[in-house]
Amino acid sequence: MRKKTGRDYLKFGAFLLLLAVITYVMLFTPTGTLFRTPEGRRALVGGLDALVQSAGPLGPVLFIFVYTLGVLFLPATPFTIAGAVIFGKFHGMLYNLAADALGASISFYLGRYFLHGVARGFLETRMPWLDRKAAEDGFSVIFYLRIFWFPFIVLNYAAGATRIRFRDYLLGTVLGLLPPVFIFTYFVGAMRDVLATYRRPTDLLTFGLLFPVLLLVFSFFLPTLLKRFRKGRELFP
Repeated sequence: MRKKTGRDYLKFGAFLLLLAVITYVMLFTPTGTLFRTPEGRRALVGGLDALVQSAGPLGPVLFIFVYTLGVLFLPATPFTIAGAVIFGKFHGMLYNLAADALGASISFYLGRYFLHGVARGFLETRMPWLDRKAAEDGFSVIFYLRIFWFPFIVLNYAAGATRIRFRDYLLGTVLGLLPPVFIFTYFVGAMRDVLATYRRPTDLLTFGLLFPVLLLVFSFFLPTLLKRFRKGRELFP
């Protein structure tokens, strides 16, 4: 087992300090209200919309860049909402997924750099089964946790602290995020379209809104269905 060094603790301390600064900003500054309150999230969406529009054809690239940097330490939901509102159901889904994948990849390497040295000893002595599972079957672990809407930032950094291979992590992230990102973006984009022409409550009973709700319900059963499918293939190769 590799012994922890002073450098490992120094990197871990730097990460905790950065985390403390982000927590302070989120809880005790006006910037944090952009993510904590509905009014703040609307202001964030409006600000991103104005920024994207000012960039012209490079608007999508700028949005993905801002989204990617934002989700390194901030909640992804407001950025996902912004993508759906600004770009609509389908283009928004593509840009949101691209930014999520980039942000998750960078967070993974940050977690590997800052946390792996300290976490490795803990995992090897206290939870060797978890580290072994991550190394041997990392794709499945990440895929199912993404499908189950596991907290985005927590999983990004935690995965980096394990021995999981990056390719397994990235593939599990992209495929695992595809259903929830599509469902959430589609719903927000459809809600935007409906509210633009809203006249009465029955206008909400549209296919565009009911479809993502049904998909959301189905997504909770998807991991179970996939497990049964894999077991079926093992029984009938």
